[in-house]
Amino acid sequence: KVVCSKDASPPGGIQSPCRLLTDMAHPPTTRQRSAPAVLPEWPAVDDAAVSSAMAKRQLLSFDFDPTALPSDVLCHLAMAMFVSAGLPEGVGQDSVRRLILAVRASMPDNSYHNFFHVIDVLQTTNALATASGVMARLDSWERFALLSAAFCHDMDKMGVSEEFLSKAGDSTHGGYKDLVFRDPLQEKHHALRAFGIMADRDIRTLDGVSSAKYYQFRSSVSKIILATDMTHHSEYISRLEEFAAHRGEDPAVEMSKQMAMELMVKCADISNVIKPSKVARRWALRVTD
Repeated sequence: KVVCSKDASPPGGIQSPCRLLTDMAHPPTTRQRSAPAVLPEWPAVDDAAVSSAMAKRQLLSFDFDPTALPSDVLCHLAMAMFVSAGLPEGVGQDSVRRLILAVRASMPDNSYHNFFHVIDVLQTTNALATASGVMARLDSWERFALLSAAFCHDMDKMGVSEEFLSKAGDSTHGGYKDLVFRDPLQEKHHALRAFGIMADRDIRTLDGVSSAKYYQFRSSVSKIILATDMTHHSEYISRLEEFAAHRGEDPAVEMSKQMAMELMVKCADISNVIKPSKVARRWALRVTD
């Protein structure tokens, strides 16, 4: 059995699994800050490093290796992808820069689920959606939802399995397990953290957005992030097989845009095994470290 202390917290400011379970069952009465207390300045980098990546069309390539670049350069490349997709009305570039900095500061310092993985999934999603034609089908808000979900899909990743969290919930909170596990706990946490940061008083990514648009955007992003949970993998395979059957009967049938976005990020999240061998090997070493 796993014995949890609600005060247990790992180094680096990342929530422990036990603290996460406790907070979701009993939210604190005083809302805690989601973004870092002090947000760093937007990094100044050598323009040549950013221009080189852009000139080689690396942001649309499946050969891109974020581990070969400094994180400051990766911030600029992330911004370039958001701008290239076209920011929707009400979302300014400064607020997106703040979001990028906050996500970087909030990612844990481990070998795999870190800022490099975040950029890898963002870039691969961008490349997949462009190459497949999905990006061209989306409006500006949908493109922003797609890239935001890819960028925030592993917020506060703790490096433990759903099985561990399930056992921790059983041993400490017993009857509240049914409340939490209607959706994958970790992916739900990633989505909640993403919108906590976007709404933070120092980030304000969505300040100029109507309530209706906000909830539509939030629903889309949350569904995309929840799709990355591997316990739902067989469900997506079944949905794809059903779509393929319908497409065989009627070639004009199109996949829904929401499902297409979910699949883009889901595939990007586990895509390092199909990258060129040099890149794939680096990720394999990181995931087994």
